[in-house]
Amino acid sequence: MAILISATGGDIESNIDLTFHWSHCFLIVDKLNNSLKPIENRIKNHPNEVKDVLDNFVKKEGVEIVITHEIGQRSFEEFKKHGIRIYQGKGNIGEAIRQLEEGKLSEIKNV
Repeated sequence: MAILISATGGDIESNIDLTFHWSHCFLIVDKLNNSLKPIENRIKNHPNEVKDVLDNFVKKEGVEIVITHEIGQRSFEEFKKHGIRIYQGKGNIGEAIRQLEEGKLSEIKNV
């Protein structure tokens, strides 16, 4: 299972960035392979690429879950059309992943 997280930095000790679109970068945490992959956020400087970037996360990276604090309508709709679940998180990324596994994060069902 791959988890996409809006991040303030490129490691598990970073925090969840407050807005998906404007996040410093993205982290993909692959729970099956126990790996972490930081990815540059191309969306904030190239908003017309939202669909392509998000499709890549889903199709190439295998993202099944997103953790962010706040997500815009366009990104929300792109993920939802692929069946991606989006959860609201805050603070430390490692802690948010633990909370997700324990069922303690709230799912964002609409924006």
